[in-house]
Amino acid sequence: MIKTDKLMICVAPCGSFMTKEQNPSMPTTPDEIAAEAVRSWNEGASIVHIHARDKDGNATTKPEVFADIVRKIRAQKCDMVIQFSTSPGRAMGADAEDGFKVLEAKPEMGSVDIGVSIHPKSNGEEQISVWTRNFNEKLTKACLDRGIKPEFEVYDTGGLGEVAIITEKLNVPKPFSIQFPMDMQRTRENVIPYSPKNLIHLVDNMPQDAFFWAFGIAANELPACIMSILLGGQVRVGYEDNVMYSRGRLAKSNAELVKRIASIGTELGRKVATPNEARELLGLPRPQL
Repeated sequence: MIKTDKLMICVAPCGSFMTKEQNPSMPTTPDEIAAEAVRSWNEGASIVHIHARDKDGNATTKPEVFADIVRKIRAQKCDMVIQFSTSPGRAMGADAEDGFKVLEAKPEMGSVDIGVSIHPKSNGEEQISVWTRNFNEKLTKACLDRGIKPEFEVYDTGGLGEVAIITEKLNVPKPFSIQFPMDMQRTRENVIPYSPKNLIHLVDNMPQDAFFWAFGIAANELPACIMSILLGGQVRVGYEDNVMYSRGRLAKSNAELVKRIASIGTELGRKVATPNEARELLGLPRPQL
């Protein structure tokens, strides 16, 4: 893995299924998502991981909605690194390849989820996202053909082997970007729960030429991020993963979560990276604002 004294903070403002019922300040419209991104940027976030919603608040893969969010972010002279989720959302029957549509809006980075994903539903049904090796090779190539950096989301140790195969076969430019989403077992099968030992095991098996991010869900968001910082990694916070600031107290905004982790990172000796410092580390060109 690549170590740096710079700390890259990614904010995930809303995800694809959390609603204002979980937290009234959950952003769902393009205006709200862009405003949350800019507030988070002001507190130290250098990357924004974007999901989009339609007018009814449901997840959408329409590229025009993603492009609208980016326009609103850039209109505030905000230079955050733009990363899109390629998830098709949680609607039953959603096709995994629906996520390809978001690439038309030309983000700087795009997520590539490693491994077949099974989401158990409360009604007993299951949504299966067929993120097989062939699918992920196709998605990675689609990113590379558009000049988009793949961000590999790895849910267990075996996923690192898949990343090694895909990056070698497609000659993915280094450095690689790897995300460790942890503690998602309540909503997804075949994932690794958060614990310091589990994260250390993942880090020990990483490729040399890669940065990693780690995040936990709900109460484990903060412990996972702090452990990631201590191990030389980067962090992701935001309402997609956690709507609480502390036990019994909702977060007031995504920016509040960013501010806290930026302060902790600074106290632990990591300098919070600016967006352009993040681009330099990740091998991304600077955008024209």
